[in-house]
Amino acid sequence: MARRLFEENRPSEGDRILYPGCGGEAPFAKAVEAICREKGYPLPSGLAVENDPGLAEQAESLEINHLRLRKVDFLGPELAEEGPFDYVLGNPPYVPIEGLSKEEKARYRSSFQVAKGRFDLYLLFFERALSLLSPSGRLVFVTPEKWEYVETARPFRKMVTGGRRGGASYHVEEINHIDEDAFPQLTAYPSVTTIRRIEGDTAAGRTTRIRTRDGMSHQAQLPSGGESWAAVVRGKDLSGMETGLTLGDVTVRVSPGMATGADAVFVFGKDEVPEGLAPKWTRPTVSGEELTHGGASDPKSVFACPYRSDGTLPEESELGAFGEWARQHRERLENRSCVQKVGKRWYAWHETPPMKDILRPKIVFKDIAKEPKFWAERTAEIIPRHTVYYLVPEEGVSFDQLLDYLNGPVAKEWMEAHCQRAANGFLRLQSRVLRKLPVPTEVARERQGALAF
Repeated sequence: MARRLFEENRPSEGDRILYPGCGGEAPFAKAVEAICREKGYPLPSGLAVENDPGLAEQAESLEINHLRLRKVDFLGPELAEEGPFDYVLGNPPYVPIEGLSKEEKARYRSSFQVAKGRFDLYLLFFERALSLLSPSGRLVFVTPEKWEYVETARPFRKMVTGGRRGGASYHVEEINHIDEDAFPQLTAYPSVTTIRRIEGDTAAGRTTRIRTRDGMSHQAQLPSGGESWAAVVRGKDLSGMETGLTLGDVTVRVSPGMATGADAVFVFGKDEVPEGLAPKWTRPTVSGEELTHGGASDPKSVFACPYRSDGTLPEESELGAFGEWARQHRERLENRSCVQKVGKRWYAWHETPPMKDILRPKIVFKDIAKEPKFWAERTAEIIPRHTVYYLVPEEGVSFDQLLDYLNGPVAKEWMEAHCQRAANGFLRLQSRVLRKLPVPTEVARERQGALAF
């Protein structure tokens, strides 16, 4: 990363370098000193920022000649007068929104353009660091790659490709995808991103060098509207797939299966159902593991289900045999967050099942898969568990044509280009992404014909 920072960009006397969240060992500062010594470059004047007292004390004890340390919050107001910097180098913290306090979330949302939706802290580090760059300054960060395509990062993608911000615009010069196990005990699918600040110009028409994990590289022009870069970054040109309609247009629902908040209580093997529950108070169900081994044709497990076919939940006095069984587990069920925090009835599921949709013929698939695979569930009886997603075709859409398409090579290529990566090369088949999958002309025509009728 330090070599990339100085590539065709050697430092001059008086240049300044910033290390956000430098850590106790200050590895980036050490790398900069080593490379400047090796190349005979003048050493930039360095500012390290570290808010953790223990790490700051450790970094302070190091003998790094060019470094000055400030024990402040990099995302706070204290650094406003410190810029600009010719270089920024670092590994910002990866902290999802769940790891932030209510006060922190409110403060960040009011101070940062990219603090939208379920933002991660490293996006805010990007924004603050870019604002501190000097004209023609360069930043190199290592972060999870998912900012290239997740919806939460849309504002940041737009910021670095969509024109001026505060009199400056930016050019993403390179995205280098490094080994997924680069960080011990953390699967982050990391990428090293190089961004240059452009003063008095725009990044329009400029290309980005993309390096993929298989060692290949290509040049790409990144979309400027904030949309996902996944297909472009992965070198996939799928523009010919567009038909005007997407999977979201031809389905009633694309959703994850049901979460009860206590599957250990609500799920049984179909031969182990407590006396009195079957058949009135049970529904067949299927998990991701069961799909792998047997598909959806012969589910091996059942839900204890208190819901009627219209999705309503009976009063406790109406539960009969279900109530007698459930009261044996009442303490466990009352301790679920959906009861404690949301106020749901103690015998309800964590999520209310949309029975009108879920009890229809549907196509089911695993939420995380090495290769996308889709199964038919034609009985309209199975309620998928949370690790199984399902989609319900609209009336007039050919079930079999849609199923064949989803299992075919064209849809697979699109999913491999657009879906988020999980560990070991697996794909996350998220409903938000799949709804954007273009549907084939045959399915589109069928649906359009149904609408016209």
